[in-house]
Amino acid sequence: MLDYSAARLTRFTASWVGNKQRFEGVVIPSRTLIPLHDYAEEIILSAMLKPFEKTEEFFYFHHDEDVSNHQLYQICNTIFNDPETCSDEAGKLAQLLYQCCENPKIQGGEFFLGYFEDLMLHGEPVTAIGLWKVQNKDSYLKTERSQESFTLNVLDGIPTGKLSIAALVFNMDEAEGYRLCAIDTVSKKDERSFWKDEFLRIRPIEDNYFNTRHYIQLAGEFITQKAPFQLGLDRTDTIDLLNRSGDYFKDNEMFEVEDFTQTLFKEEEQQDAFREFREEYAKAYALPLEDKFDISQQAVKKEFKIFKSIIKLDKNFHIYVHGRRDLIERGFDEEKGKKYYKVFYESEE
Repeated sequence: MLDYSAARLTRFTASWVGNKQRFEGVVIPSRTLIPLHDYAEEIILSAMLKPFEKTEEFFYFHHDEDVSNHQLYQICNTIFNDPETCSDEAGKLAQLLYQCCENPKIQGGEFFLGYFEDLMLHGEPVTAIGLWKVQNKDSYLKTERSQESFTLNVLDGIPTGKLSIAALVFNMDEAEGYRLCAIDTVSKKDERSFWKDEFLRIRPIEDNYFNTRHYIQLAGEFITQKAPFQLGLDRTDTIDLLNRSGDYFKDNEMFEVEDFTQTLFKEEEQQDAFREFREEYAKAYALPLEDKFDISQQAVKKEFKIFKSIIKLDKNFHIYVHGRRDLIERGFDEEKGKKYYKVFYESEE
């Protein structure tokens, strides 16, 4: 949990980074530091830090050989050791970011660096470096009045309500690669992120959030992709398993892999198939999955948004299944030559 109620923004720099494929270049002014009045500082503090207020997903900078060779790690290390270098180091960061902006859909925009003091992360005082790129701007109406009339002008401004590309690097866990959190809502889920993968080059920290997220994904992948073919489960069975999987993570504080396996799968054949798939999953993704850990409810809330408990029947009907597998039956009508579902209920709205 991040507490920024007493935080101070002591340095704030700005540059402009374009799209490399379109040869738009980088604009680094001779004075990158921006003086801030109290209200501007308050707005930036809220815009930059509030999106990270409840985050539990953290990363480290990563380098295949040694993290000390990571260029962003080196720059952050320099700034943490001497905050007066913010202006010069921000220019280096802008140049590095430009090298990663080759995808045609990446738009040019302002690149900001903020140096924050007096933050509290999980009860520990910490300084942090905030990085923020503006991809798109919002349009605003500004009125101007005179004795004769009012006029309206349209201005383009930087949105402060929700960050789309940002990172917050904390001055802690230096030896491991600095603890950080990151946002990228521009890149699609299954594609390589120019921000996280190319520019920041980070790896997730293997904590409770990490384990919870991967076990939810592992279980979902097994239930929806493997079990229907290997175990002969139909759509109602898979939805029932998905719902009961969600209940396990929502209703328990601690995850134990054997307890989860036996709770979710009643037959020994199913349990063995899941254990085998878990081993395959861990090897395929090179994951050190734990057998026991505290469940992260933030990871549960985020991951179960992607699971759809819906049975789609041709283009005519959708059945939303939230539980009670015993109250829905599947069959085949010989006379009509069509499959059917029978649903039992007590009341309707």
